[in-house]
Amino acid sequence: MAGGGVSTVALLGLGEAGTAISKGLSEHWRGDDTARRLLSVDIALTDNVRGPAINDRAHEIGVEIEGRYTPALADADIVFSVVTGVEAAHAAEAAKPILKPGTIYLDINTLTGKQTADIAASVSEMGIDYVDIAAMGGFATYGYNPPFVLSGPAAERVAAWMRPLGFNVTVMSDRAGDASAVKIIRSIMVKGLEALGVECMVAAHRAGLTEEVLACFSDIDDRTFVDMIKTLTSSHINHAKRRMEEVDKVMENLAELGIEPIMSERTRQSHARTVASGVMRADGVNPGFDEAVEILSEQVVKGTPA
Repeated sequence: MAGGGVSTVALLGLGEAGTAISKGLSEHWRGDDTARRLLSVDIALTDNVRGPAINDRAHEIGVEIEGRYTPALADADIVFSVVTGVEAAHAAEAAKPILKPGTIYLDINTLTGKQTADIAASVSEMGIDYVDIAAMGGFATYGYNPPFVLSGPAAERVAAWMRPLGFNVTVMSDRAGDASAVKIIRSIMVKGLEALGVECMVAAHRAGLTEEVLACFSDIDDRTFVDMIKTLTSSHINHAKRRMEEVDKVMENLAELGIEPIMSERTRQSHARTVASGVMRADGVNPGFDEAVEILSEQVVKGTPA
């Protein structure tokens, strides 16, 4: 898909992500070419509080904006859906009867892999080429080009259009849903670390030891984050009991500091689950990472895929 073959790009949503992307497209794709159009639909345009600011942003960037899904969307060659995860399916359903067959639909909303695959199947019935895009970084930090991971049958074609415009893109697979699945599973770790960080740093602050606690993380800097996760997972089989007992002391310390141990309680619960499963090895030898994950999946972590 050559850049010259795209004359109209539409954005569903003109919030932080939509604004960043539209600014990037205005500079790197449209430039001074008045034949290239940027359209947007944002249902918050009619909101008395948010609407005026959205309208001002659109006019500043040069985006033709509407507060509803209008026939103008039929002109779009490429659509960026940057609403919210809650609104993603609704946006796709509202847009798909209007979009012309062959339109590229880039879904950048945070969804599960299955939810993304379901939306892909729905819009594909209309002859629309759906591409699942996971933004692996914030638009406030990266502007219009955070690291993007693409998946879907048209992913390679879309990447070829995006790269010359300065987008940071990597193609994962030709199956819609893979990119979203990786991002949402990654969020288990990242958002969990955020919550743990809050509990840990508040405890350090109340103890008057913030800088000292931060300095004690230096041993983690000696290896990669991936290596640390693999090591902790492999050694968890044999060391869950000892680590659970350490978390008991963590919770006692948090109580002394007047902190509700929300994250630490769950950490103890997780370790106790492993202890109760009886997977600890008599020989004390840690399994390899792949074997450890298999043991944890089959014998420790309950539940089956939906």
